[in-house]
Amino acid sequence: MVGLATWWIRPQSLSCHAATPTTTVITLPAAPAPSSVTTQQIQPPESQPAPQPGEARFYAFSQGVACSLPDLPLDGYYVGVPTGQYNGSAPCGSYVDIDGPLGSVRAEVVDRCPGCGPNQYDLSRSAFEAIANSTDGVAQVRIGQVRDPNPAPELVYRVEPSSSASWIGILFSGTGNPIAQVSLKPDSSGDYLPLRRGNDNYWSISGAGAGPFTAEVTDIYGHAAFISGVTITPGQLRHTGIRLYEIPVEPPATPPPPTAPVVVTTVVAAPEPCKP
Repeated sequence: MVGLATWWIRPQSLSCHAATPTTTVITLPAAPAPSSVTTQQIQPPESQPAPQPGEARFYAFSQGVACSLPDLPLDGYYVGVPTGQYNGSAPCGSYVDIDGPLGSVRAEVVDRCPGCGPNQYDLSRSAFEAIANSTDGVAQVRIGQVRDPNPAPELVYRVEPSSSASWIGILFSGTGNPIAQVSLKPDSSGDYLPLRRGNDNYWSISGAGAGPFTAEVTDIYGHAAFISGVTITPGQLRHTGIRLYEIPVEPPATPPPPTAPVVVTTVVAAPEPCKP
C-alpha cells in the first residue's frame, strides 16, 4: 500500500506536443476620406494700378448722375470723380477701392464732381460712412482702380429715346471695367461701325440704318462682348445675360479615394499542453 502511494505522488515525466496555434485578427478602421470643399481661386489681375492718395467728401446722391446709369439704389456705394478724370465719361461704370481712416469700400464710378480738384472725390453718403465718420465731412483716403471686379456684372443696355434709323444712341451698364469702344454691325450686311462716346456716357452713330444690329463692346483691357438682336426700341432697359469678362478659376483637385480597412493577422503559438 505504501509503495502504491509513493508511486502515485512521485513526479511524473512530461511528454508534450505542440498545440494548434491561435489566430488573432485586428481590423483597423478605414481612414476618413479627405474633405472635398471646392473653392474658386481668383487669379490676381494683371497690372493692377497702385492706390493713390486723395481726399473724399460726401454729397446728397440722386439718380440723376452724369454717367446716365439707370436704376441706381440710393443707398449704394458710388463715387463722383473730378472733371479731368471724368474725361468725357471714360471711367463710367468702373469700380475703385477706397481706403479710409475707418475702413475700406468698393464704389462704382457713376458721376462727375465739377467742384473737385485733382485727387478729390465725391462719395455717396453710404460709401463715405463705410470709411470715415460723416461728422468729419472730409477724409484722407487712398483710392485705386479695380480691374475685372468680381463677380462680373451682367451687361445691360438702353437705346436713347430719340433714336431712329438715321441716328442711334445706346447706353451700356454692367461693364465692370471702363469701356474703350462700342461698334455696331447691321445684321443684314456690312462691317462693324464705331460709335462715338458722349459726355453723358451714351454711344451714338448716324446713318447706321434701322437694324437689327450686333453690338461689340470692348473694355480698356481688351475684353470684348458681342450682343445680337439690338433694335431701335427706345427707352427699354434690356438685360443680355452676357458678361464682358470671366473670372478665371482653378479646377478643384480630385480627392484621393478613401483608404481601405487594414487587416492585421497575428499568429500566436499556444503553450504546449503536457501529458504524463
